[in-house]
Amino acid sequence: MKHIPNILTFIRLLLIPVYFIVFYSGNEHALGQALAVFIIASFTDVLDGYLARKYDVVSKFGTVADPFADKLMQVSVLYSLSDVELLEKWFFWIILVKEICQIVLGIIMVSMKPKMIISANVFGKMTTVLIFVTIVFAVFTLPGSYMIQIVTAILAAITFTQYAYHFIMGLQERKSTH
Repeated sequence: MKHIPNILTFIRLLLIPVYFIVFYSGNEHALGQALAVFIIASFTDVLDGYLARKYDVVSKFGTVADPFADKLMQVSVLYSLSDVELLEKWFFWIILVKEICQIVLGIIMVSMKPKMIISANVFGKMTTVLIFVTIVFAVFTLPGSYMIQIVTAILAAITFTQYAYHFIMGLQERKSTH
């Protein structure tokens, strides 16, 4: 049981090229099938998080690979949807820059002695959910798609600002205790 969350994370990483193959296949149902791959990947994310917490099986691999797999899958989907103009290019770039910056800060924090951990908060979880909703709106070309991109981009900026703030406060706290 202790390896299942990591296996699910690894499967999610493998689903990224599958998503691209399906999305760009030229099949008349490619968009819907690619969305199904994304939904399966999202389900593995929820399931691996649940299992890791329930059975208290946190690993070094999972600590790094899980958020990386999540971000890479989301950015891959956002890229493909912006590539075919179902999402605005500016939206893709805002999310991409935010994710790259958060990954870099995360690597720095994990590399520190002792490690610095910033737990996910409500803004981060809301941003993740809104990105998912934004993707669904884009795929089904629902009214309000542009507005939800604006709201999600603003929330993503707030999320990163909070993350960076906690990082800076953590650094200052370390300096003051030495």
